[in-house]
Amino acid sequence: MNHLKITTAELSKICGVSQGTVDRALNNRADINSETKKRIIAIAKQYGYRKYIDSDVENKSVGQIGIIVFNLNNEYFSKLITETEFILRELGLSAVIMMTHYDKQYEIECIRNMYNMGVQGIILCSVNSGSEFNNYLNLFDIPIVAVGNNIGSIPYVGIDDFCAMRDMTEKLLAEGYTDLIYFSPALKYKDADAQESRYEGFLNAVSDRKYSLVTDIDQIAECYNDKTAVICSTDYYAFQVYFKAKNAKIVGFDNLDAIQQYKLNIDSVGYSVSEIARSAIDIIVGKKSGNFTVAYKIIEHKAQ
Repeated sequence: MNHLKITTAELSKICGVSQGTVDRALNNRADINSETKKRIIAIAKQYGYRKYIDSDVENKSVGQIGIIVFNLNNEYFSKLITETEFILRELGLSAVIMMTHYDKQYEIECIRNMYNMGVQGIILCSVNSGSEFNNYLNLFDIPIVAVGNNIGSIPYVGIDDFCAMRDMTEKLLAEGYTDLIYFSPALKYKDADAQESRYEGFLNAVSDRKYSLVTDIDQIAECYNDKTAVICSTDYYAFQVYFKAKNAKIVGFDNLDAIQQYKLNIDSVGYSVSEIARSAIDIIVGKKSGNFTVAYKIIEHKAQ
């Protein structure tokens, strides 16, 4: 069941016992059969009732913030977790981390599990979207902040993906690149709000010019002319192209540390992940409200 604000009166009807019996079970009082107590607590957990007290399980989630991301394959997520954990530690809080691996149903389970653990708020990189999911999130009585993908009904922290990709594309056009390839495997999947916004920004810049959309690395050639620019919707994708294609100008998005570390000739859109983390936490602890947009800039890298 998805009803997260169930009352003890409702629990008593579901369990087939009196409200007083429910109260004794949830507050670890005497005069209750142990099996009845276990059954009531199990049903309370199933329905998302957070105020139960189980004497056998210490609540270890006090002062914790949940972080839900896709995975750690992309350096962006590891940076986000690292920056968030560092800021939480300054505040005397800690992090609970879960990964959805792009599984929509498991993401819903992660949110519920964190809620039932008693976290004070959740930072969510979501693969879900739509009115039904928005309604689901609005059932929770803790702050949830979206990063990466703007879900709509909850506060969002991020950059203006549309404008950033538009600016990157316009820069390439001004530099004389005439053969444009947009590479984004993520466009094969639904509910990738940030990826869609970046693609729309690209389309806005190219206007009526010809371009190619590629969503599979196998479609990337091994050699291009020097007027070709491959515009990748993430640095993770740019790395794949960089080590396959020759001659083409390759740009990415997110300005991951690996570009500088390995001295790769990949321009990228840079922004402060630390600022995203801090703004998300500020919303959760009540220092900020609403959406928050982080500044970005185009960063040029030259191979040495």
